[in-house]
Amino acid sequence: MLQILFLANLCYLYGALWKSDHRMHNLHILMVDYDQGAIGESVRLAGTILKADNFPTISERSSANFITGNNVESAVCRGDYWGAIYINEGATANLSNALAGQSPDTFDPTQAITFVWNQIRYPTTAINVYSNLLILSETAKAIYLRTNGSTALQTLNTTSPSTAQVLFNPFSATSINLSPTPQSARFLLNTASIVMYTLMQFFFILAFNGITTTFNFYTTIPIRTLIVFRLLASLLYAFIGALLSCTYIWAFRETWDLNGVQFVQTWAILCLVMHVNFLVLDAVIATIPISFVPFFTFTWIIVNITSTVMPFDVSAGFYRVGYALPAHELWTVMIQIWSKGCYNRLSRALTILFAWEVIMLAVDIWRQVVKRRAATVEQEEVEKQEEGQTVSNRQSLSGTEIEGKGKTV
Repeated sequence: MLQILFLANLCYLYGALWKSDHRMHNLHILMVDYDQGAIGESVRLAGTILKADNFPTISERSSANFITGNNVESAVCRGDYWGAIYINEGATANLSNALAGQSPDTFDPTQAITFVWNQIRYPTTAINVYSNLLILSETAKAIYLRTNGSTALQTLNTTSPSTAQVLFNPFSATSINLSPTPQSARFLLNTASIVMYTLMQFFFILAFNGITTTFNFYTTIPIRTLIVFRLLASLLYAFIGALLSCTYIWAFRETWDLNGVQFVQTWAILCLVMHVNFLVLDAVIATIPISFVPFFTFTWIIVNITSTVMPFDVSAGFYRVGYALPAHELWTVMIQIWSKGCYNRLSRALTILFAWEVIMLAVDIWRQVVKRRAATVEQEEVEKQEEGQTVSNRQSLSGTEIEGKGKTV
């Protein structure tokens, strides 16, 4: 059964990543052409050439819908698109003037195109999106030189050596990363760290249940007092655990730009999710036989981490069931906190998390009441057995005394 458990869970985890490269087309990149010139046409042709299952879909929109570059940045920030590329107004004209010898020394090719992306939104996927944006830019440059190179040579000002440099590098891009995450540990934020938030609660419950059993809390303490005691202890443990989790995230952030407000916000959401995990595990441990607890705990950890390791856009549709899991909503809120408001999904995330909290709190209290009743019944049976044994011993002792007196007589 253990072998089947590990096989099934790891198949589920690996399945979320299966052929994810071939679902990259589900990631949409916004394109806006403010220039309406040869550079924009080159980018458009490059998107057509690169169109494939393993390349993000280029979704061109009119500049009337995105009046300025700030509107493009807002669309990526909201999470409407995984990234964006826009061609700045006058890019083609500036390039033509530089080739004609008009201030080629001051020509800046990076002012032609701008990339926009959000690195904290699934760091691994975001880096892949940025790499594809670079490929798109380089492909567009090659297309421009192929289609416009001969014309540019005819108008090239040969008296200025700088114009040759302009021809070889007609344009490139400026990158706007909305939420840079330069620390080396960024890949652990939505993977290994998610596991720790559950394991901390699991080990605490094992120790806590051991203490309550050793001191017979279920038979010596009133049920209301016991429930309040367990609730306060679990909240305190989640509070401290969330604080320490924030501590190691901040300690190893390197040059990652985070502030005190984000620390408190991260602390709060981690505290909520840790307590949800406590309630889930506590209710299950109080319900199923102890031999099956590892089966549920391991499965709970795997399905939760699977919901955060990769975006659902590049996984099979079945994995969208992960929207209902606490870990996924935790990661969603963390993205918003660490990107200073981007990718706002609070209405969905907090609704799901508080639903878990309320429902599992009710279930956990019910299971503790049932457990208390079972412990009381068991204690009464033990007392009855002890009392019966005592009466039996007394009767045996009395019979022995009578028999002894008879012999004496």
